[in-house]
Amino acid sequence: MTGTGPGSAGVTARLAEHVASVANSTLDTDDVEAVRRLFLDNFIVSLWGSTRPAAGRVREWSSRFAGTGKSPVLQSDWGTEASVAALVHGTAAHSYELDDTHDVTTSHPGSVVIPAALAVAAETGASQSELFRAVAAGYEAMILIGTATGGLETVHRGFHPTSVFGAFGAATAAVSLRAYGDGQAVDPEVLVAAWGHALSQPSGSMQFSVEPTGGEVKRVHAGLGARNGVLAADFALIPELTAPRLVVEGTYGVAASFGGPLREVTPGDQLQIHTISYKPYSCCRLFHSTIDALAEVTDRFTIPVERIAEIVVSGPQLVADQHMTEPESTMTAQYSCPYIIGATLAYGPTRYDAYGEEFLKDPQILAIAAKVRFEVDSQLEKLYYPDHFASSVTLRLAHGACASATVVDSIGTVAHPMTTVQLIAKGTGLAARDHLPDGTRIAALLWDDAADGRDLAALLAAGRSTKGTSQTVN
Repeated sequence: MTGTGPGSAGVTARLAEHVASVANSTLDTDDVEAVRRLFLDNFIVSLWGSTRPAAGRVREWSSRFAGTGKSPVLQSDWGTEASVAALVHGTAAHSYELDDTHDVTTSHPGSVVIPAALAVAAETGASQSELFRAVAAGYEAMILIGTATGGLETVHRGFHPTSVFGAFGAATAAVSLRAYGDGQAVDPEVLVAAWGHALSQPSGSMQFSVEPTGGEVKRVHAGLGARNGVLAADFALIPELTAPRLVVEGTYGVAASFGGPLREVTPGDQLQIHTISYKPYSCCRLFHSTIDALAEVTDRFTIPVERIAEIVVSGPQLVADQHMTEPESTMTAQYSCPYIIGATLAYGPTRYDAYGEEFLKDPQILAIAAKVRFEVDSQLEKLYYPDHFASSVTLRLAHGACASATVVDSIGTVAHPMTTVQLIAKGTGLAARDHLPDGTRIAALLWDDAADGRDLAALLAAGRSTKGTSQTVN
């Protein structure tokens, strides 16, 4: 029995055919450049994320599996089987709200697909071109299945899209790399089988977002999606372990079980890797437009905060319902509109550690946060989802002057993209705080055509690379 909805019959099969064609095709120059940028951002945020306490403890936990496989563990000197390495890497990538975002599915593909792909590539010795193709196919699967399901609807049903949709993308990348390692093309039937297993593995409750503490579990949601995808790919290769086929459109398929009404999805001429937003600021994507609007009304943060009487933020009802909190943890700070405004004005928009536990009671941040008020704006509500995350800021000064700015597409979105140079600078700024490989060093390896999956995994394993030459990037 199938589900109902636009084009419901055969949705899974059609998507598998398309995704397999991506996995089996050569990426063009623009595609390769896009994947390199995705890896660059992922490596930057994963290395920084690995310094977070929760991510560090997950890494230590993985040592019990040392020696079980060839996949290096992020910032460690041991290797494990691929699903464990993917879990550690994914958790670190999602550990500080800096990872890439797909706005329509409200998910973070890089923190799931890339860890799974890199872990399997380190096992198989995949070439760079094979690794990049697998990742492109993984993004394609995760985003198209997530779009058919409904990103915000999945959130409102209580599930974290990164973990739920991520398992399908991670499984796709892992299936592809296993096929390449065996000298075979990616079989759509194997993809369907892997997705069938991924359907039985969803994880990631949104309960973390409505409690003042306990939010660090959110970080592991990406790691679970990556691990689940690797396991789903491996299970798909066991003939006796059968799985459902109507994964997307079925009566209890991903759309019916986790999202909203099944949506029509049609793959475009351009791959989904070109629809990704990058984060210049370490907070919920909702508030990146708010920070950009704040920059406008404060003349690039040059107005002294003591002159500010009130800050009015306008946007969708969701902010009023969930994001006007006084934070008690890093996660809630990164989801709190007043705190984000306070941290930005007190320390600047790229002071990433201002969301750390040691800043939560910072008097300067809290004094500014107390001046923040939120107003629901019905017009901005229309520009909120799925195409934009718009917001407005009105600044009222002590002597009565007032300034307002509205930003529809923030820095880092497809409409207002970050350059590769800006991504490298993001990495260099983070590295300086914790003596990590800087953005230039990471880019040098990624833009080296000879660097394969094992070389890239080695860089993440202990901040070292086996190759790397200077390359020109734009």
